[in-house]
Amino acid sequence: MTHPVISLKPSYNSIIRGCPGLPETLHQPRLECELRVRSSDGKEFFIENMEVVLRTTEALNSSGHSFTSKPKIEKCIVHYKKNIMVSNKKLVGIDIPLTIGVPDDIKETNYNSRFGHCYTTLECRAVYFTDASTPLTQTFSTAVNVERYDNLTTSRLSQPLKRVYHSPDNKIQVKYRVENPCVTTDDLLHLHLNVIPNLAGSQRMFNKKVKLKAVVFEIKEYLEVFDTHHDAKENILHSFTKPFHEVIGGSGIEFKSDVRILTKNTHFKQYEMSLNEPAVLYQLPQHEPVYAETPPETVLLKSRKDLEPFNYHSSITTRGKLFSITHDVTIRFKFGNAKDFEIHQPIDIFPWVRSQLKLVDNVVLRERDIAKNAHAFYENFGGIKRNKTTGGLEYPPLPPVVYTADKRTLKQLGVEFDTRFKVPRRVPVIE
Repeated sequence: MTHPVISLKPSYNSIIRGCPGLPETLHQPRLECELRVRSSDGKEFFIENMEVVLRTTEALNSSGHSFTSKPKIEKCIVHYKKNIMVSNKKLVGIDIPLTIGVPDDIKETNYNSRFGHCYTTLECRAVYFTDASTPLTQTFSTAVNVERYDNLTTSRLSQPLKRVYHSPDNKIQVKYRVENPCVTTDDLLHLHLNVIPNLAGSQRMFNKKVKLKAVVFEIKEYLEVFDTHHDAKENILHSFTKPFHEVIGGSGIEFKSDVRILTKNTHFKQYEMSLNEPAVLYQLPQHEPVYAETPPETVLLKSRKDLEPFNYHSSITTRGKLFSITHDVTIRFKFGNAKDFEIHQPIDIFPWVRSQLKLVDNVVLRERDIAKNAHAFYENFGGIKRNKTTGGLEYPPLPPVVYTADKRTLKQLGVEFDTRFKVPRRVPVIE
């Protein structure tokens, strides 16, 4: 039976142009794509209307909340919804250019195995008619991978943090410095600490010698849920202890420590490491390939929901409408003859690999240059305007390409019929 087949035009670029989180890339990054609609068998159909929706879905795991008995909680945020008038004629295909403004606060694609996940989809619903008078529907949905660039820029411009803390009994003063408060999912957090006696805190404090027993470092992630009940959870990602057992002298104890950050999916991390093995990089085939053999089946590595690729499975700092995930390093000091205490220092973990930061910077620079030319392009079609209701930017609609059922168009689309039969039969071709 004749029906429209909806797909996206193949492209070597991501369908999101610009850099979400950096509005200077054309004031607002945008989703650019072309919806392709083709007849399933080369026969004509009539599309009454098409509805296009861009939405982000945040979902909590059953273990990620405690304020309800529901196994899963979801929140959908619709960023764009529009009915598109297609054509009042019967057709065999149509190409519809789409430009959708991506909001500044869109949440990045991410899968956190302990707490929840977030994904964005572009959905299309077409109401169409064939020879019958009953309207039919055809749907299309594809995942749109969203990456934010604002954390990256913050990390490149941020300066090392310096803090001073006192113990609850006012006997000890801790000065510490965080060299890189923004880290990647596979990184080292560089800390510089100095534990010294607080001479101004107590005159009698060193009647007994104060000993620094150990310092415990913990990298934690925190879930904060924004719903009818406020809910928060924490999870320790990595922990290690640095023993000392030293008496704190007048000059204190000064030391540096590098805390390991590794929040990627362990299986994907192993896969990445295996690609760099010499056996994989430089191994040659043991024999000449036999072309008559059946090639091995290719299986794509996907998540269970097929919406977040495995390279998005990691614990990153992300903020949304339903829940946010933040991180900190907890430094716990253990003393003899003084009260133990701990320090909580927030850090940001972003998904970019440090070795790729220079390449990502080049992408940002290129998108800023593209934005200058894009302004002039969109001005030719009416200009970029701001929606008075939502406050978001709206890009002007670009003209579609309509394919009618004439011989030239059918030949262009690769649709051929064998006319030797009483009822012409379509010649099957590989599309």
